[in-house]
Amino acid sequence: MAQAGDEISPADSESHQSPPETTIQGPLSAPPATVLERRSSNTANSLRSAEEGVSVESHEKKTCVNRLKAILGLSDHKSSSTSFTLQYQVPEIIKSVDDYPEGYGKLAAFIDCDPNFRIYRKFGWLHNRVLLHIQDELQELEEELEMIDAWEAKSGDNVKLASRREDTTTERLELIATIKQKLDEYDKYFLRLHQMQAVRTPTKRNQNSLYNMIEDTQSQVTSESEWIRQRADLAAVGHGAEHGWFNGVVEDILNKLSPRLSLIFRTRVQREQSGQDPMRLMSPHRLAIFQRTLITISAAVLMLAPVIILVQLQTKDPSQVTRRNWLQILTIFVFTLAFSAASSIFTPAGRQDVLTATACYCAVLVVFMGNTSNVIVISNHTST
Repeated sequence: MAQAGDEISPADSESHQSPPETTIQGPLSAPPATVLERRSSNTANSLRSAEEGVSVESHEKKTCVNRLKAILGLSDHKSSSTSFTLQYQVPEIIKSVDDYPEGYGKLAAFIDCDPNFRIYRKFGWLHNRVLLHIQDELQELEEELEMIDAWEAKSGDNVKLASRREDTTTERLELIATIKQKLDEYDKYFLRLHQMQAVRTPTKRNQNSLYNMIEDTQSQVTSESEWIRQRADLAAVGHGAEHGWFNGVVEDILNKLSPRLSLIFRTRVQREQSGQDPMRLMSPHRLAIFQRTLITISAAVLMLAPVIILVQLQTKDPSQVTRRNWLQILTIFVFTLAFSAASSIFTPAGRQDVLTATACYCAVLVVFMGNTSNVIVISNHTST
């Protein structure tokens, strides 16, 4: 320790100074400005990634919107394949009856205008004649086979009759092969005739339309157009509707009411196909919609009208009860008869279905009449 008055050396003076500041090496030793720069760069990167995500999402939304516009035909980008497909459609070529010369070609075009005009002969007599001929041939072969079997039975060689494998009779084997071929031919014509007989007969209206067309245009000579007059042998190949006569009645009524009204039931294709021909074609699909509407309205009337009448016939006067009850029964009878007739005529239901529906309809009306009568009787007792 230095005494008072001693001189202090420079080294001692340095030793008496405050200790130097210690610095920490590593990441924490960075100055504050560098830390702020790194934080700002990280924030900028996160913002940039968020902007990229938003841009991707907006791009996907725009793509979905463009696809929806293309589907709806509202897109302005004609270069895209979707809008190109929706904008350009295949032009339809429709040939008119007037495009064909008089003869078989024009007759075929007229028949093709409406499925109800697809009327042809069944040739039932020829089919029956061929079947009778093949039937007799099979009958002869059957008799011949029976004679061979009888001869084998008399000779005492029953093994050939009881075993196909031991049968060595050439005549019988050849005869059976011939019968097999003839049976195949007979079955083919038999089933074909059965299918043709199931085809419905054309309506008188459609037959007259085709006959008038042939006569007016002279599409066939007289000797070749007689087939259309043989109604019993005609078959309607077209699908048609469930009740062709009802279609004819509706068409006649529409044409008589107003020719312009019938234009509503004609499609553009039918108008172009008919050309200058005066025939008035109507769309079967539009006629079917109109008929269903009429049937729906009729069904609603048949269900609600008797209910309203039965309610109006109810009375609180005891002297009028018997008379009103008979009127109610008469009302139920009339509407039940109308319902049964409508079900039989305007629907393809069978007899059993019509009977069941009529019984249910009548039962509902009877129960309704009984319930309303009980309510009136109870009200009369409570009032007295």
